[in-house]
Amino acid sequence: MSRLPTPGEWCEGSLCRTTADWPFHWFAEIAAMDPVSGSYTCIGTVRQAGARRYDEALANLRLIARAPVMLRLLQSVAQVLDMSDPDNDAFADSAADCLDELFQQQEPLRELLREVGLAQRKSHVPANDQIGDDRPDLTGSRA
Repeated sequence: MSRLPTPGEWCEGSLCRTTADWPFHWFAEIAAMDPVSGSYTCIGTVRQAGARRYDEALANLRLIARAPVMLRLLQSVAQVLDMSDPDNDAFADSAADCLDELFQQQEPLRELLREVGLAQRKSHVPANDQIGDDRPDLTGSRA
């Protein structure tokens, strides 16, 4: 039997401490928003050891809240694998058709990586079609 996660856009609540004294735990709720009604439904409470630094606990919480996005991205990758397999019914004899599915997920993937701080850093070496901003000013004007 296959079960899908709670539908809706998931979001994390504020990360709080259980008490002001040690030992404590970090906790927060994960909720799903219904886009039609605008209401939130609590999915669950995440509890983490207080030994975790705040930034680490917050990163863990954000990753949990992005589970539906990650699932959609994995489904797209699996679909591309199916399209690349000649023995699969979904086989596409074109690399462009295979990549089209991934390109449709490009923005959610980049947003997810940005949110968790793993986005690619801009290269210091410009690509063939890019001009770096660190080139000297050749116009003769002084800024």
